[in-house]
Amino acid sequence: MFLKKSFVLTMCMVVMLAASGYAWAQSMDKRALDELKLMSDTLSQAKTVSFQARSMVPIRTQDGIWINLYGTSQVVMQGPDKLFANTAGDFKPYDFYFDGKTITRYSPDKNLYAVKEMPGTIDDMIEKAYREEGKSFPYADILISEPYAAMTDGLVRALYIGQSTIRPLSGPGGVKTNHLALSNKGVEWQIWIGTEDHLPRLVCATYLDDASEPSYTVELGDWKLNAEVNAETFIFKNVSNAAKVEFLDPMRQGRRIPGDTADEKAAKGGRP
Repeated sequence: MFLKKSFVLTMCMVVMLAASGYAWAQSMDKRALDELKLMSDTLSQAKTVSFQARSMVPIRTQDGIWINLYGTSQVVMQGPDKLFANTAGDFKPYDFYFDGKTITRYSPDKNLYAVKEMPGTIDDMIEKAYREEGKSFPYADILISEPYAAMTDGLVRALYIGQSTIRPLSGPGGVKTNHLALSNKGVEWQIWIGTEDHLPRLVCATYLDDASEPSYTVELGDWKLNAEVNAETFIFKNVSNAAKVEFLDPMRQGRRIPGDTADEKAAKGGRP
């Protein structure tokens, strides 16, 4: 999740808070909260949502060298209980299916799949995964039914920085965004939200109490809301005659990290 540890690109802008005219230490800017709420309502009111995500995650190798892992995802959701996501890039490729009854994970490079019973909503699935394993999708906060509630849980500061233009993941030109800076317990984060479509375009978070996982950045784009989605999108079809195996944590299995770092980070609930 954005605020709970997860996986997740683009370079973060350096924010000169002193130049903003606000006292960051005491600020709870209503405009920032209003922009965040409008984004949340836009997402939660959509019957279907799809988007692309590109992420850059810093990790330390067993030799003590910081490297960045680059990942891409394509996500399709139909509330309240259907989700599909695939992951590629520096992470081992895998497809994730949730149909309100089961989770299925498919590894195309190994032609293996695993199934786990998981009845309930997307909210239930994400919360259970985080509660049991300490991790989730990097973009999980925008998948749940009430993004605003998740993003403002434990919020102590919120600041409206101003407007900036971000180049979209696809298409020409740029997207004008509202830039917000926020602080929750243990994490300071920024989000850039489209001024016209009210959709998140970039999130950058810095963890204040975890030197092993200092930050992450995720870029979001190619948004489609309320588009027609084939029901079979959320159901795994074993067209490749993949072998069925025991269900293992897809976040742990979906990463390719040098040395022992992968196992160490997975064990402590790190971002993929």
